[in-house]
Amino acid sequence: MPHVKLSALNQNLELYYEVHGSGEIKILFIMGLLADGAAWYRQIEFFLQQPHYQFVTFDNRGFGRSSSPLTIHYSTTQMAKDAIALVNHLQWHQCHIVGISMGGMIGLEFALLAPEKVLSLTLLATHAGGLAGRAPFVGIRHMTRSILLRDEDLLVENTMTMLYGKNTLNDPDKRKPLYDYHVERFRKRITPTLIGLIGQITAIYRHYVSYADLLKIRYAPFECLIMVGTEDRLVREANSYMIRRILGCRLVKLDNAGHGLQGECAHEINQELLKLFESIRKKEPTKKSKREIPEEYATEIKALEQCCQHRSHCLVYDIVGFLQGLLLGMIVLCLLSIVGSTKTPLFGIHLTFKSVILLGCLNGLRRAIKCVYHAFHARRFVREHHLQLDRAAHHGGIGVALPEEPKNGIPHGCGFDYPIPPLILIANLISLIYWTRTYEQKD
Repeated sequence: MPHVKLSALNQNLELYYEVHGSGEIKILFIMGLLADGAAWYRQIEFFLQQPHYQFVTFDNRGFGRSSSPLTIHYSTTQMAKDAIALVNHLQWHQCHIVGISMGGMIGLEFALLAPEKVLSLTLLATHAGGLAGRAPFVGIRHMTRSILLRDEDLLVENTMTMLYGKNTLNDPDKRKPLYDYHVERFRKRITPTLIGLIGQITAIYRHYVSYADLLKIRYAPFECLIMVGTEDRLVREANSYMIRRILGCRLVKLDNAGHGLQGECAHEINQELLKLFESIRKKEPTKKSKREIPEEYATEIKALEQCCQHRSHCLVYDIVGFLQGLLLGMIVLCLLSIVGSTKTPLFGIHLTFKSVILLGCLNGLRRAIKCVYHAFHARRFVREHHLQLDRAAHHGGIGVALPEEPKNGIPHGCGFDYPIPPLILIANLISLIYWTRTYEQKD
């Protein structure tokens, strides 16, 4: 079975993959946390019967037959770069992206890093990160048990409860094939290394795609599709509605389904995927370059260019700046104490401590002011060009309804509000700077 050794930019990762079919239309299936590419077995069986398609499944870094580099580079962004490297290795010009759970997070990053390679983006049971992406307590409990349990029977039962809805678990005809699959899977699985285990979990908790980045996907020249189960115990259902609201795409709600949609609802998912892919295949090829900005969304994209372009939440970005300033201050003071003359009095503890705090505050303040400037600048641009859509009505207490076409305009509440967290941080940093003005230097 093939491996591809990626470059130093991908930490020399050895990525395991399997190519199926020989058609001209390409599909990239991206699996989720602590699961290998073989978990797409129901999709593999189905699309092998479709002569127009060729598709690839692979094991993400840190799990299965792919290697686990001893590095800090475990993030959904880096995993998306791994997937892009695989697509380049296969010499695919464009492909459909299908990702579930963490695979959907990787799919979002793929679409941002290489939109010209994307024919469509399908997201199953996933989220965009941030506080809304935190798992329910019951999901955390089941995931912890799946990592710690050693008894095979208990492990399979825990996995079934974690991944599937109650109707499936209570229906012997639906339960048995899934149960047998997991029994066989656990017998053959390769135990992940500690680095791989921690790395993949860390990647999920580091994952964050901002409103501005989601809006870039909204205006990108490819179609999106979202599917979610109503009994998902690992990713909150509301996340899919939030992403659908921003992307302005179609959402398929699978009643009484859990997190493991690709196995539990294989028929529905396969039909929806085929319907999407065939609709794109039958369209006349666009003459517009995939790198070209769609003219009908030029003003909206201009608004997004006014926003912060860093890939983390503004508050996290600013706090990291503060911590970097602290580290820089400690390094500078250590160097001064080493190279300083013995006749020069050593820094007092008060001066040393407060000088470090001052450098941290200044760096954090610099970042926070930039974020506030970009936020107000983007907000003014949106208001001047009347891009803000009216607040949509809620449906059933979850999600909001927006017309799929046209996608012009920016949905209400998508990041163009007042930058409250950076403003609060600025106030706190200024108070710390004021505190550093007065100190007593001890001899």
